[in-house]
Amino acid sequence: MSLVNTIFLLAIKIPNTLLILKGVKFVFLTLIIICAISCNKTSSINGSNKTWGKEKIENHLKIASNRSIKKEIRLAHLDSVLEETKFLKKDTIKRSILSTVANSYYRLGELDTSYKINKEILRLSSSIDDSIGLGKSTYDLGLYYSSVDKLDSAYSYFFRSEKIYNTIGDELSAGEALLAMAITQKNVKDYVGSEANSVKAVQLLQKINNKRYLASAYNNLGTVSRRLGNFDEAINYYKISQDYRRELDNNSILLVGSLNNIGTVYTDKKYYAAAISHFNEALTYDSLQYNKPKTYARLLDNLAYAKYLSGDINTFPDLFFKALHIRDSVNDRLGSVTSNLRIARVYHDKGDTAHAKEYVYTAYQKAKQATYNDGILESLNLLMKVSPPQEGIAYGEEYIRISDSLQKEERAFQNKFARIRYETDTLEVEKEKATRTTKRLSFILLVFVILFLIVYIFIQRRSARKELEYQEGQQKSNEEIYGLMLAQQSKLEEGKHIEKLRISEELHDGILSRLFGIRLSLDSLNRKQGDDIAIKREAYLEELKELGQEIRQISHDLNDAKFTADTVFPDVLMNLLKEQCGPYSLSYDLISDPDINWEEISNAKKIHVYRIIQESLTNIKKHAKAENVTVIFEKIDSGIELTIEDDGIGMETSKVKSGIGLKNIKSRVTKIAGSYNFNSKIGDGTQIKISF
Repeated sequence: MSLVNTIFLLAIKIPNTLLILKGVKFVFLTLIIICAISCNKTSSINGSNKTWGKEKIENHLKIASNRSIKKEIRLAHLDSVLEETKFLKKDTIKRSILSTVANSYYRLGELDTSYKINKEILRLSSSIDDSIGLGKSTYDLGLYYSSVDKLDSAYSYFFRSEKIYNTIGDELSAGEALLAMAITQKNVKDYVGSEANSVKAVQLLQKINNKRYLASAYNNLGTVSRRLGNFDEAINYYKISQDYRRELDNNSILLVGSLNNIGTVYTDKKYYAAAISHFNEALTYDSLQYNKPKTYARLLDNLAYAKYLSGDINTFPDLFFKALHIRDSVNDRLGSVTSNLRIARVYHDKGDTAHAKEYVYTAYQKAKQATYNDGILESLNLLMKVSPPQEGIAYGEEYIRISDSLQKEERAFQNKFARIRYETDTLEVEKEKATRTTKRLSFILLVFVILFLIVYIFIQRRSARKELEYQEGQQKSNEEIYGLMLAQQSKLEEGKHIEKLRISEELHDGILSRLFGIRLSLDSLNRKQGDDIAIKREAYLEELKELGQEIRQISHDLNDAKFTADTVFPDVLMNLLKEQCGPYSLSYDLISDPDINWEEISNAKKIHVYRIIQESLTNIKKHAKAENVTVIFEKIDSGIELTIEDDGIGMETSKVKSGIGLKNIKSRVTKIAGSYNFNSKIGDGTQIKISF
């Protein structure tokens, strides 16, 4: 440790070596920790784990495996084994016992308990890097998910298990996992994938000549070939499976299965004599009717159907109904569906539609209860033929709906399987990369590399590094300055644009409106004489002087001072109405809600409201031919609603051209964060509502 710390401290001033040296220090610390853990584990194995109740656990497991004992007693002994394993400190022994217990629970139908134990085995195996435990627990979890029809999860665990077993060279277990994957794929009609994995399983299992699993693999290949319509290949695979099964002990029921499978393919090929021969041979095995009633009924039904198809009408109805009776008596729901369908087909062939519909409907109901999709589709297909046209159409629509749904589900499973393979392969690649990287980090090599880097960087790169850092810093500074210049220029242009708009609005809404009013007033006085007329002219001249002052204020950007803290805003508005409406004999009224606190409203906002009213009055004088104008301020919730009404000639709002006056009003409404509503009808005046 002292050597590493010394090297580490020497490198602090050399930036390029700091990260590498930290990594080396981490490696040293990790090696020391691993040594300490190894010592502790050795101590635990050799010392504290000497007595762990081995005989007691073996006795419980022996009783739990005895099939002659009641299930409740066997489960109680398995529970006792679980309690004993809590005191085990050697993880490999604990994992092995838990694996046996999980399998026992699974065989007794306690699937959830088996699942929980296998999850614990998976966690335990991961913590001690036990590849055998990982492979076994993932395989058993695949069996659990297969039992509860979660086939995507089942495939995922079988796939992981095969990868683990393949890594450690366990060809038997890898072949078993591949076969489980293939059967899972066959069950979701991924026949191409199932065939590929079955072939891989055969290649592995042939190396060790495991006849049991080879027979199962060839049997699965036969089923897949039959489903794909390759009947000759299917018979060949089934016969190879049969040959392997002949070499096994206690092989009678397996041979019966092979004979039945070959017979069904011959039936598909319409080689009825060969099919009947295989079914009859299978039925000769002793005590089949009593030991395996489901298998016996299946053979009877297949035999009856093959004989009927061959033209032997004497098999109907006795042999068909005998098979159906046995299947119903042993609660073979899927077999009962098949029997009912075949009886219905025979009745349909004979033209007895009533009986055909009775039996096919029974098959349909049983298939739905068992969620037997193939049976449901076959039943619907036959119901279309034996039902009246209207019912037949309904059954046809249901057939199409279910068929489409199943096809989508099958495609989804195939996509999931492909994604599982891709993701797992990707993880394997990453794991291999990590393993190779770790192997490269040899202690001696790292020390020499670090020393070389220290000398090289210290002598050759120090000045170059500083120069590079300086250039990078200068470049970064130049980029920041350039960015700031661009941002400043953008802000300046934006400010100019805003100011132009503001001055435009002030000139139009304020100065031009008043000039227009004064011009009209002076024009009206030109046709009149008298002392009072001279006085009015003098007043309008004074108003022109005020306009000049206002222009000066605009030029000095002093508009915000128009409304000071001492100004009463409603009074300012009343003066505006008087100035704008008085000379035209236009009646006006200002109504201001006393609840409005004008002091809380900013001067900028008051200016916008003032200009909106001023522009509106100008428009009324120009176009409305009104006699009365009303301005109303009303407090609504936390806002204010301004209403400007006149009783003029009105207009069609759809034909109103949006002149600069209306644009400015809308612009000012936007600036005070308000909303704008314009209502007018010909002959019914105009109303403007502004809420802010």
